[in-house]
Amino acid sequence: MKNITKIVSICFLILCLTLSLTACKGEEKTTIKENDGGDATVTEDNDKEKEPKEKKTKYDTLVLGSSDFNAVFSPYFSTTAYDSTITERTQERLISNNRLGEPDSNLAIYETPKEIKDDDGNIMTVYRFKLQDNLKFSDGEPITADDIIFTYKILCDPKYDGASTIYTTPILGINEYRYDDPNYAEVIEGFKASSKDVTKEEVEARMISAYESYGAEVIDGYTGFDNPDGLEGDDLKKASIAKFIEVETGCCYGDYEEEAIEMKFKELEKGYIEENLASGNIKVPDIEGIKKVDELTVEVTIEGVDPKAIWNLGAIEVTPEHYYGEGYKKGDLTKVKEKNDKPMGAGAYTFEKFENNVVTFRANKNYFKGEPKIKNIKYQVVSSSNKLETVTLGEVDISDPTASPEMVQNVKDAGIHYELIENLGYGYIGINAERITDKNVRKGLMHLMNREPAINTYYGELASIIERPMSRVSWAYPENAEPYYEFSADKALECFEAAGYKQVDKSGSKVLEKDGKQLRVEIGISGDGIMDHPSAPILTQMKEEMEKLGAVLDISDVDGSILFERLDAKEWDMWVAAWDATIDPDMYQTYHSGGPSNHYCIKDEELDQIILDARSTNDIEKRKEYYSKALDIIMDEAVEMPVYQRKNMFIFNPEVIDIETLPKDMTPFYAYFREIETLELK
Repeated sequence: MKNITKIVSICFLILCLTLSLTACKGEEKTTIKENDGGDATVTEDNDKEKEPKEKKTKYDTLVLGSSDFNAVFSPYFSTTAYDSTITERTQERLISNNRLGEPDSNLAIYETPKEIKDDDGNIMTVYRFKLQDNLKFSDGEPITADDIIFTYKILCDPKYDGASTIYTTPILGINEYRYDDPNYAEVIEGFKASSKDVTKEEVEARMISAYESYGAEVIDGYTGFDNPDGLEGDDLKKASIAKFIEVETGCCYGDYEEEAIEMKFKELEKGYIEENLASGNIKVPDIEGIKKVDELTVEVTIEGVDPKAIWNLGAIEVTPEHYYGEGYKKGDLTKVKEKNDKPMGAGAYTFEKFENNVVTFRANKNYFKGEPKIKNIKYQVVSSSNKLETVTLGEVDISDPTASPEMVQNVKDAGIHYELIENLGYGYIGINAERITDKNVRKGLMHLMNREPAINTYYGELASIIERPMSRVSWAYPENAEPYYEFSADKALECFEAAGYKQVDKSGSKVLEKDGKQLRVEIGISGDGIMDHPSAPILTQMKEEMEKLGAVLDISDVDGSILFERLDAKEWDMWVAAWDATIDPDMYQTYHSGGPSNHYCIKDEELDQIILDARSTNDIEKRKEYYSKALDIIMDEAVEMPVYQRKNMFIFNPEVIDIETLPKDMTPFYAYFREIETLELK
């Protein structure tokens, strides 16, 4: 095998010849690499007078490659896939899934949910979770029903602001708990009614807020404010805002009015919750539908039917109340967040430390599936362009380079073991509908995205173009979906002209402008240089086509953490990213108006209703119909261009890892880490 250090130490003893091969990652006298991943060193002890020391016959540390961390290693608040991976090593879910993505037992025995009727004849669904016997957290404390209930309460807390949307599950009494008022309904309805009566001043306040969030350069270029009077400071800002309001009133006042209504309701709702919690006299300390049956059993009752509920309720990472609950009070998550960098749970490994871009774990001796064979694990940040090199050099043992024809061949040439698995997710290009408010402009941009040549060149047969914003692995992806936007500069220009833009001849060059200002769009992309990204050629060609039309596309190549910080702050016109999909295709989180990850800022009443309808039935065929309609609406709104469905590639150093101990028949729902406790090193 190429480039992997091999050390063979041959010792001659009296009357026999012994060949000894010792390779240990620990601090033994003969090593192939140090714990910090440094250069290999070899020392020999030839003092025959000393007693021979026992040498390790196996590696004791597994090193995995990772992209940058945000260091929010919390089962409640981690937001990036890389942070979540770290958290998952320390946590264990109530139930899990099999290779087909179907529910399966884990900490708790999986039981089929039961439908019942209440006294009024309304359908209710009951989920029963009974913990297995003698389960312990990594610190040796027992896992009980109280820990399950505590975890639910954190995720449903009135002040919870993480990515989980478990509180949208219709658990009996969930709204009473979140509003901390058993009689909340009438109050909230009153807020909804009064919020509709927004004044012109309130709408303009929302427009000013939008102006300030967009940034002066973008807005000044959009509004056509050329400052003929030479204004400065606050006077310049006031005049520019006035021009912005004048322009926006002519095309998008209704949109801002809807936003003002929503903001007014949210402010009333927030104040109501704050007032209820301020006294410290908690009126609703428990969630009615979550009941402790015994020390190991919890039942959760929801109103009606919710096909995603089994995952919302059952796939929670059960957290220790004695650890995360210290100092916690309903409505105050400060103490919980203080442990964001120190996760603890019932997972296969315990968190040791994070320093110098390396996360260190130690095997959990109390793990319910048995103490892991590998004693230590490290996740080390590596450049995405060097993932194969770090494995061939022996610095990293498992990594996930982007699958491409060239990469597959390079891996084969290096003698590295690899697995190709369909990705439960997809790559896309997003558009913020609050920043590019005219749908026709968004449609024009869609017509300038030439996807197929870029993806074919980058991935070959290891990826394919998708036509709807959903992973093709999902059962809900529409069969025979046709392209929604063909690549056409002519059609793009038609859309821009429909939005009021015109090509004007200036100094011999065409300029696409509206109200005297050129069409200018900024798009964010991350990677080790823009050309390392599979969608990069789409952007470079798009930039050329826009220049031909007289418009400008500014491509910002930034670090991944910056990309997502600006995305969360809604500071991109467009961006390039990828979604990690969930087992259930529920769309609430990303496309519903109230979804916490709705980066597109799409607000469509019909879409909202379809998403809710799809949540109200367990009939797969009906859900397929709902999602097909929802995907068409998203495409028509032109807020997301689905780009590719790819394969994931995992590479394993066969000189360190016992390949025979990898799981057999891995799937998108069941990768190597699902049996991390039985994985062995040589």
